[in-house]
Amino acid sequence: MVNKDEYQYLIDDAREYLGTRWELAKLTFLEKLARIIGLILFGLVVILLTFAIIGFGGIAAIFALSACMPTWAATLIIVAVWALLLCGAVTFRKQLFINPVLAAVSAILFAPREKKKAIEN
Repeated sequence: MVNKDEYQYLIDDAREYLGTRWELAKLTFLEKLARIIGLILFGLVVILLTFAIIGFGGIAAIFALSACMPTWAATLIIVAVWALLLCGAVTFRKQLFINPVLAAVSAILFAPREKKKAIEN
């Protein structure tokens, strides 16, 4: 016959194991959440810097072109170039933006432990 102390020992071990698994699940979730938030913040920084480069580059191109044509014509040419780039970005948005973000997030969420270390390096 098994006494109550042995059952209590098993119950305590099971509770400790489940508590440890719960803590591990929380830490894993926190790690993945932190990596996803870092990816989002990195994307925002890249977008802001890209807008700054495009804006100042456009102004510099307008000043450069205005030396050989009226300023309004140079402005229209630069606006047309940016409009063409915008059309290209909208046309290829899935290949340029959606697929890379989905690949990065899915690598964070679903990659096995060994592949995560390879991805990070």
